[in-house]
Amino acid sequence: MNTSGRKTVLVTGFSPFPGAPVNPTERLMRRLVKRIGAHQSGVDFVFHVLPTTWAGREDVTDRLRTTLSPDAIVHFGVDGTRRTINIETRAVNKAVRVRPDALGRAPARPELAISQERARSSTLPARALRDAALAAGAPAQLSTNAGTYLCNATLWDSIGSGIASIFVHVPALPKGPRDTRPAYPVIEEAAVRILRELARRLR
Repeated sequence: MNTSGRKTVLVTGFSPFPGAPVNPTERLMRRLVKRIGAHQSGVDFVFHVLPTTWAGREDVTDRLRTTLSPDAIVHFGVDGTRRTINIETRAVNKAVRVRPDALGRAPARPELAISQERARSSTLPARALRDAALAAGAPAQLSTNAGTYLCNATLWDSIGSGIASIFVHVPALPKGPRDTRPAYPVIEEAAVRILRELARRLR
């Protein structure tokens, strides 16, 4: 944790993976640096693209949490089955073994942890962040289903670290004029407002 009195927020997206050759959250990390910058009044943002691999849970993501010791974490990921932005309020102790990661590998076991713990709740103000996305003109809702892939695993790990955390699922980009999914600029504006609302609440 930052001893200067400033707050630190880790913001992550993901690299492409099977089924998502274009991951809008990878682009989002580059754009948010320009839109928000590293500093808002009293809050420092650190942006990072995570590898969509099971090994990356420890090799990259866990090291980021340990090294930065952020006050809060906002993870962004894409789900091609969604039509709206989903603020995930829960992670479950499950891991899909039939869907490979970006390296073609599956998780070692069908659960994330050998534990009786079945679910963990997000620890940032989900409703306020959803409302911030709605204020950007984006379709947004709360969700209790973060899936059983790496998005869910990342949220599970971050909540378990004791750091205030949440996951934001965005839909894949629309493929044509009749596709009702929000265009990338709408997703970006929603992300900007989500992070500004979080910064406001952390100050």
